[in-house]
Amino acid sequence: MKKQDWFKQKVAAVSPEIITEVKMSADIIAKIDFILKKKNMTQRDLAQKMGKSEAMVSRWITGFPNFTLRSLVQLSMALGEPLIKLA
Repeated sequence: MKKQDWFKQKVAAVSPEIITEVKMSADIIAKIDFILKKKNMTQRDLAQKMGKSEAMVSRWITGFPNFTLRSLVQLSMALGEPLIKLA
């Protein structure tokens, strides 16, 4: 089996819930990055506003974190904009 076929097979076996979780995390990370750029803020600035380490903020922005509601609220408050909107 070719690597590409093996990979496609593994991706097809991932549950819809996991796929949705990864997409939502990616969307939130992209929004954080967008707001930081729009406000000319660095990860260091965000970390200082939140009272968090730069390493923690970097993990949120460069990985696929399991955001908690609390962390989303803290991020939204520090950025001055909501990261998610509920209908």
